[in-house]
Amino acid sequence: MYYFFYRWKRRLLIALALIGPGIITAVADNDAAGISSFSIAASTFGYQIMIILIPIMVLLAVTQEIGARIAIVAEKGLADLIRERYGVRLAIAMYLLLFLVNLAVVVMDVAGLKAALSLFGLNPTMFLPMIIAGLFAFVVFSNYTIVERFFFVLVLFYITYVASAFLAKPDWGQAVTSLVIPQGGITPRFFYVAIAIVGTTVTAWGQFFINSYVKDKRITLEHLRYNRIEIYLGALITVTLTFFTMVAVAATLFTHNIAIADAADAALAIAPFAGAFATVLFGVGLLFAGVLGCIVVALTTAYAFSEFFGYSGSLDESFRKSRLFYTTLLVQLSIGTIVAMLPGVSLFRITLIANFINGLILPVIFYFLYQFANNEAVMGRYTNTKFQNWMLAGSAVVIVLASLMGLVGQVVGW
Repeated sequence: MYYFFYRWKRRLLIALALIGPGIITAVADNDAAGISSFSIAASTFGYQIMIILIPIMVLLAVTQEIGARIAIVAEKGLADLIRERYGVRLAIAMYLLLFLVNLAVVVMDVAGLKAALSLFGLNPTMFLPMIIAGLFAFVVFSNYTIVERFFFVLVLFYITYVASAFLAKPDWGQAVTSLVIPQGGITPRFFYVAIAIVGTTVTAWGQFFINSYVKDKRITLEHLRYNRIEIYLGALITVTLTFFTMVAVAATLFTHNIAIADAADAALAIAPFAGAFATVLFGVGLLFAGVLGCIVVALTTAYAFSEFFGYSGSLDESFRKSRLFYTTLLVQLSIGTIVAMLPGVSLFRITLIANFINGLILPVIFYFLYQFANNEAVMGRYTNTKFQNWMLAGSAVVIVLASLMGLVGQVVGW
């Protein structure tokens, strides 16, 4: 009996020690840009849009697990492998693409943070630069463990969206049924928004981040299965949070035919139907989603720069040792803040477009995951299963076809 409890205690301690990459990466996908996309989607299509959530959860779990497994087995980041296997030219092209896409996401997250500050009557011109500077200083002068704990604190605030959903008093039967039974007709506009939701959940930056973050955490092969479980748990948590966010908006704004521009609009608009406290909860969630999103996405760019070009980059290293790593982080945060502070910059104008582009480039990322995860020279006996390969290939085809239909619909105005 003693041995039984000792064994399970040991397993529990190992699991707790390994928690981090899967949950943080998955929940950070629900950043301010994501919350805005979910709000726009739910206010436009109501419960109908929820039919895509379970497939997204499966795809997120599969792709994140592949990325993490590559990092653990190869002991290299995705960007490292791209540079080594495909050369410097492709590495530069991939980095520039990632830099631009990530910068758009950082701008959206900082803009979401700006909107949340305004929602609570705080002057963004004063407080926003202070918050961004404070975040950068915190990351530079902390280490991996402290930064990870900070991320977990931010993750806890996402519970506000669960509370907002219950305050909205939705039709829970219809909400749950919509996860598995299609509601209404599907139009090209639906495909466009659906790809944006895929792009903000199964993100290109997320594949690079979890790969680099797992490597930085120094997870070993003996703990591979614990890491896999944590990644699956992270996918479940993030899609569950997405579900509650959409329920809060669908039960209030869609039901009453109220159009919104972004998540801040959603927070204000639900007040007459779910109460002022729901607005506060939604706004608090947006605030901390913006904080988590901008720092995690900017960190992804910094990790990628270090790996693509062979420089040192780790949260456990000082600014002097990883100067280029931290400088890249500062550049993304600074540009994102400057652009977001420009008068007339609307989060709505770029949210769906940027997230649609994020979804559009996923097949490229899936190609690299497929190539590396099936290369025995890289993975040994830890190559992909047939199911994982079918998921990567099938999802890439579906995303391309849905993207084409969505683009045609946008062009011709369907």
